[in-house]
Amino acid sequence: MTKRLILAALAGLLFAPAAGAQVFHDLPGVVTTQEHEAEDPVTCESRYIPPPENSTKRQWGHTVYSCRQGGVTSSGSYLPLSRERSLRGYDW
Repeated sequence: MTKRLILAALAGLLFAPAAGAQVFHDLPGVVTTQEHEAEDPVTCESRYIPPPENSTKRQWGHTVYSCRQGGVTSSGSYLPLSRERSLRGYDW
């Protein structure tokens, strides 16, 4: 009896149709690598803001990053997150 069950299970595994990977088409926001590389690149510039000279507190200067992409400019004290780093699994 157990031999029949084992043979039936093996036959089921051997002759089972291979499950293909799911393929999704036309997902919103998903672009191919070629389309992504053809987009406007992000350009960033850094500026150092020195501490005020007449300040009574001990303040340190700081760096401000200004980044532009597609006519939109954003600035802050940290660089924007990198899409490539996120895709490769690097943490921040």
